[in-house]
Amino acid sequence: MGKAPQGRANPWRVVGRSVQGASHARGGIPNQDAILWSPDSGTGPPLILSLSDGHGSPRNFRSDVGAQIAVEAVTNLMRELLLAGQPDPSKLSAIKRTAEERLPSEIVRRWRAAVDRHLQDNPITEEELETLEKRRDPKARRAIERDPQVAYGATLLSVLITSGFILYLQLGDGDILTVADNGEVTRPIARDPRLIANETTSLCMTDAWREVQIKFQALYGPHPALILLATDGYANSFVNEDAFLKVGTDILDILRTDGLEVVEQNLSGWLTDASEAGSGDDITMGIVFPEAILAAPKPAPAPVVQTPKPRRKRPPPRTATTPKATSRPDDDTEAQPSIPPAEATPSKEALRPEEVAVPEEVTQEEVQEAPKEQARTQDKPAVPPADTAEPEAASPTESVPERDEPAPLEPSSDVRPAGPPAKPKIELIKNEDRPREPSKKLPDIFYDD
Repeated sequence: MGKAPQGRANPWRVVGRSVQGASHARGGIPNQDAILWSPDSGTGPPLILSLSDGHGSPRNFRSDVGAQIAVEAVTNLMRELLLAGQPDPSKLSAIKRTAEERLPSEIVRRWRAAVDRHLQDNPITEEELETLEKRRDPKARRAIERDPQVAYGATLLSVLITSGFILYLQLGDGDILTVADNGEVTRPIARDPRLIANETTSLCMTDAWREVQIKFQALYGPHPALILLATDGYANSFVNEDAFLKVGTDILDILRTDGLEVVEQNLSGWLTDASEAGSGDDITMGIVFPEAILAAPKPAPAPVVQTPKPRRKRPPPRTATTPKATSRPDDDTEAQPSIPPAEATPSKEALRPEEVAVPEEVTQEEVQEAPKEQARTQDKPAVPPADTAEPEAASPTESVPERDEPAPLEPSSDVRPAGPPAKPKIELIKNEDRPREPSKKLPDIFYDD
């Protein structure tokens, strides 16, 4: 958590993507979601991010256009709210009251006006009405003929970031999550208990302005480390609420450990995978965060340090005439025979009499008899075969160890080797044999014909 930013001392960034749903791709239906942020550079404050989800019902056959109109209308309205410049901290109460009283009705009014202009330029065709009648029933066609704006129905999510406050806005389904610096995930706007299954409120409802929810957060104290907006196709792809909420923490960790570039490169793939394995619906996500989280990565856990196994020098190869190998007392030799490492065991050819080094005071006949005499007098060979040699190497200062040295303790099998922390994963996607077909429905109060 941090203190309220002053001016542009603590800049914010935005990244977002929108992907076509798996079921829409199979059915030839366009992506009916929309996303827009301002300024185009994606850096603020002020910073505005808006998402809209066009309804997938057959009667909302122009919802992709309605969603685009929605994000443009709310983004322009938020810009106008900031025309007076950066907000005065002493007037935040007045800004909060203005936003709550004027934004809902003004957003709906502008959306309807833009839809009317689109209808004037692009009237609903007879072909569209016939297709609707085939896909649904005659009642659906009559509903569109009475109120053509129903064809443009869409939801709306938006957030405005300034140096003094954050404004959250929502109409219909979808999710806005805030992630604290410690990873705790919350919802700034409570979920509407009336929105069960795939039902949702909509901009095309008669009294849509009553359904707009607004939350105002002054930045006198702590502010979120990350804000996530997503259309409902994403949450519907997870097995439960907890699995979905964990996404906020995971993305914050990835931004801290891997950086913004990794999120920008992989976000579309994450959303596509979620749609294919889960809801099948279009999915749009926007992420807003202060740049400070990129400069302060999450500390990695301390690596487990293992004591290295000592490395010992190999002694030079022993010969049959090495004094130390034959001058040991018999009792010592029997108790602890001299056993060099297997790597130093000379080959049979190296022990042939004609290749043994001959000291000046020893005759050739004595040299030839030495191997035979040594084999008769010693109970154990001074140089054992390679397959019986001890695995431990001899001391680096002696060619033959004076005593057995205990082998170093092997590390416990349950100690994990040192290495980088596991990369956070976005997981728990609902995996079905076939993705569920999205079916956006408006409440019965709207569909009553």
